[in-house]
Amino acid sequence: MEAQNLSEPVRERTAAAKTAATRSEQVRRVMSKWLRHLKSLVSRSATPSREERGPLPTRRQRQQQGLSDYASAADARPPVQGSSQERRA
Repeated sequence: MEAQNLSEPVRERTAAAKTAATRSEQVRRVMSKWLRHLKSLVSRSATPSREERGPLPTRRQRQQQGLSDYASAADARPPVQGSSQERRA
């Protein structure tokens, strides 16, 4: 009889521990989703928009600057200071 009395609190504690572990796992999943979402927002806001970058240099302009015809467009443009959100503020 006493063994049954002891086993009931053990079952309750086990069930509570399982519930807590399940909640913890759910929170971990939600938080990791939010973190990925926030990282994508931050990386997008730090990248200048097409308008902010301006027009791509022509072949002649690249040659005058001593750049190769095969230089990427990003290499040919002067660096943009600050993020797009900072400039809008």
